[in-house]
Amino acid sequence: MLCATAGRGRTLFPLEIHGGNGKGSVAGSDSGRRLLLIWVLLAALACVGCGAEEASPPSYFEVVELSGTPYERGFQHGRRLAGKIRSLYTRWLAAGIIPWFNREQPEIAGVFVEYQKPLYDDGQFAYQALLQSGMNLLRDVPEPYLEELRGVSDGSGVEFERIVILNTFLDTLFGLRAVVFVIRNLQDPWVLRIEFQRFVEGEWRLAGRVLPYEPSPFAAITEIPTDARIRVVLRDPEGVDPDSLRVQLGRRVFFSGDPCLQTAVRGDDNERLEVILTPPEPLPRASLVMLQIQAGDLDFVDDPPPRHARVMRDERIAFTTEGYGVSEEQKHLIPNKGDEDERLQPTSISLAVRGSATSGGQVLAGHHFVGLDNDTVHKHGAVFIHRPDQGKPHVTVGLAGIIWGSSGMNSDGLVCCFNLSDTYDNPVTLEVLKGLVNAKLMASGLPIGILLREILAEAGTVEEARNLLKVAKITFGWNVLLADAGGSLAAVELDSNILGQADRGTYSYEPDDPAAPADPGNFDPWGRLWASVGPDDLRMAMHFQANSEDINLRLLDFPLLYPQRYWTTYYFRSLRSFTRLGEEIEAAYGRLDVPEVMRILSRADLSDQRNSMNAAVFSPGDLRLWYAMGQVPATAGPFLPLDFGAIIGKR
Repeated sequence: MLCATAGRGRTLFPLEIHGGNGKGSVAGSDSGRRLLLIWVLLAALACVGCGAEEASPPSYFEVVELSGTPYERGFQHGRRLAGKIRSLYTRWLAAGIIPWFNREQPEIAGVFVEYQKPLYDDGQFAYQALLQSGMNLLRDVPEPYLEELRGVSDGSGVEFERIVILNTFLDTLFGLRAVVFVIRNLQDPWVLRIEFQRFVEGEWRLAGRVLPYEPSPFAAITEIPTDARIRVVLRDPEGVDPDSLRVQLGRRVFFSGDPCLQTAVRGDDNERLEVILTPPEPLPRASLVMLQIQAGDLDFVDDPPPRHARVMRDERIAFTTEGYGVSEEQKHLIPNKGDEDERLQPTSISLAVRGSATSGGQVLAGHHFVGLDNDTVHKHGAVFIHRPDQGKPHVTVGLAGIIWGSSGMNSDGLVCCFNLSDTYDNPVTLEVLKGLVNAKLMASGLPIGILLREILAEAGTVEEARNLLKVAKITFGWNVLLADAGGSLAAVELDSNILGQADRGTYSYEPDDPAAPADPGNFDPWGRLWASVGPDDLRMAMHFQANSEDINLRLLDFPLLYPQRYWTTYYFRSLRSFTRLGEEIEAAYGRLDVPEVMRILSRADLSDQRNSMNAAVFSPGDLRLWYAMGQVPATAGPFLPLDFGAIIGKR
């Protein structure tokens, strides 16, 4: 029973937004009332407990050497890069991030009365929210970094408030974004179940079921018949719009109106949409197949314009067909890595290798950082070499006007880099729990970039760095990768631990030898290394591996806050990046060197083609690094060498 034609090759809804399985059914259509109910329940519960060739090197970055006291180094930074600092603030924040975030005011003000005040009128919402949160974050910033920020302001002539926003907006924005996603997730469609049916004796019979649907890093079901059709049930309190459907099976895309798709509205309140996909040809035998589905609801929103539906993120499941040879009990062996999809770009990635993974036993670390370029950020790159009056000399890869970078190395050969990892376990969520509708959405803690600087200034080994991370006040969810000249490697997953759990919100693991394990904490429940393909490598993307239950609160089976895999738009993208990175490391095991790490970081399927910011390779044993920046993706240009050891007099 096969349909005749395939779907049209167009793309809908390039922005991923998701309601997830974790939403409850709350009466009424007013999002503010539904959200308030959830926060009231939460508060009650909380009270209880090498790139492509080009003609010439890029010109959109600078290498800046800084020395002296914190203020002196800040002043040198500001004076040297004054024009670029003004440009970055104006073009990236004032003309990009701030207007974009202002569009969220109606949603937020509809729930939190603070943001109905005149202070936030006339386009001031985003600026005031970022400034208030930034100033609150400064309460946890050590004095030397405050002095450095003042120096940047004085040296550049840019207002101190704006320098604060530049240096704290990352920690603020993602906490605020998480709250916005709580609001949206109450209103977006979500997947209830997925069924596979087979035509037998004149009727369609159940051949397999995913119920309830749960976003998973592994295959959801195995050994599906090749002649099966697929039934998906979506739900939304306002109803699901059949015309908004986008279903992808493998690399083939189907839209509403395609003869392969049938839809029917179900439920007493017409809140469910049944979708049946009859593939135009049999599923490939003994294969791993990916299914993606996305849809919008019928509650169209006019503010902000233009009029639009609320659209769920792409949900993706992996399944195998008969003959693949993996049982249902072994489905955790099969990664949900997805297919190439230009709409869903790769995430930030990091890797570290040593010993048997490399060509000469050396230690290497690599990082490719992705943010929001807005056709601007790549023109403001900077590599900063710090020779402080106190603390260890260190180098960071970052941006003009921002005193930290996303990666760096110090004079002892300690390398540190970080990636975002979305979580509801953050201080902005805690502010909502405490204040409900009167909450001010402010972040707190030590900004992640300044924490990176602290590690590089104070720690000399991976173990010392991990000890600093364990006691730090964390602003959000982060994946931190560490490597040192002695060959120690560690991945550290962090959240803010707002509920005071015993694990303190810190999960750390290392490479290990499966034949002779050194630490059970390095292995997952099935006895596999968390993030290694062998005994001498580690990798991270933008999702939690060990900290997969970052926060999961329910009240009488009603989901209140739920883990990142249910809602973040990065989750399935990150799974693909993580899996592809592992495949590349495994294929090159034993011959990884600097050019090979550059090649991996530069692969098109591991490089965001729109928002790549910078990439770097570090060799801590001889204090050298290679950086790529100044173009998008960053690795479209060459990696340029920097002999950090020679610059600081260690060679």
